[in-house]
Amino acid sequence: MNPFQKKQPKEKDEPESEAENKASILSKITSFGKHTKENAFGEFRQTPLMDLIERKNDIVLKADLPGITKEDVTIEIQDRLLTVRAECLKDIEEGIYIRRERFYRKYEGSVNIPVQIDEEKATAKLANGILTVFLPKKIDKIEVED
Repeated sequence: MNPFQKKQPKEKDEPESEAENKASILSKITSFGKHTKENAFGEFRQTPLMDLIERKNDIVLKADLPGITKEDVTIEIQDRLLTVRAECLKDIEEGIYIRRERFYRKYEGSVNIPVQIDEEKATAKLANGILTVFLPKKIDKIEVED
């Protein structure tokens, strides 16, 4: 078998296994950070790698934003969609670049928040290139402890 040969597509009537179907859906949901997008103005921006963690009392978002300062970051929450945007154009060195791969300094990524949150109490911090956003859950009822 040729290792460089393209995999033959499945026949339409051949059903996918449940695991393949779940993996396909998951790859569509978690495709952040794997490619760049071109906006209407022809500018490219990279989607940052993001983790969304649900804890007992809050939701935590962690996003990789290397080379970005807190002044460069904008965070928006609208209809349970959290969007992170960042732009930094300060990474230009004097001299002639022989090789340049680190040119993405525009980041934009969005993620759906699965629960109601208290937007007024949301906080964020940026340290060592990692943006951490804390989104407290909205409490509809008060639990009585024993």
